Amino acid sequence: MIARSSTGVAAGFAVAILTAACGGAAFPGPSETPVPTPASATPIATATAAPVAAGSWIVSEKSKATVRVREQLARVSAPSDAVLVATGATGSFLLKDDGTFSTDSKITFDLTTLTSDQRQRDDFIKQGTLQTRQFPKAELALTKLTGLPLPLPASGDFKATLAGRMTIHGVTKDVTFDVQAKRAGADLTATATANPTWKFADFGMTPPTSFSVLSVVDEIRLSVDLVATLTG
Repeated sequence: MIARSSTGVAAGFAVAILTAACGGAAFPGPSETPVPTPASATPIATATAAPVAAGSWIVSEKSKATVRVREQLARVSAPSDAVLVATGATGSFLLKDDGTFSTDSKITFDLTTLTSDQRQRDDFIKQGTLQTRQFPKAELALTKLTGLPLPLPASGDFKATLAGRMTIHGVTKDVTFDVQAKRAGADLTATATANPTWKFADFGMTPPTSFSVLSVVDEIRLSVDLVATLTG
């Protein structure tokens, strides 16, 4: 994404795309005497984030995935698009000079954050179609980027095709995205649009229907707006 990722699922996308941080521990001041730890005490293990290689791109939480599905509502005379947006993006990726990505290059979105203009629709999609209690994440593993100069220039606008493996609803599928990206030094922004679009059955789902939805077109259109920062 250099752009890298996302048409998603009205149920779901689906790149997933993402960083969170916390911290802070108090230490004794120069005039204080630290209390020695008893020899029999067992140190408490603290979790540490996996290191990110220099030259990797860190996905920003500003990234988002947008899913569009054509629907016909009972109370509306003409069909319209249901538009759902997922946030909570995390991940990183390392683009090599041959256009391939390191094996740990992934973008993940939190599908429990999916929202549209109707709360009832959101709950129905998350609980029924996506089953987010069991499958809360959509993950895009990046594999290759083609159609742009490599190594990537330090600045400029680029168009490319991104290949990867998308996992939604516990099902993994090979996918491709049309990418438009802009780099300005250590800052990267990109929009990746799934092409071709997906069907619900691609990820083991069925088009959502309810008393208020007369019909849904079996086509998931996903786009991912990526914001990332270069490390090192």
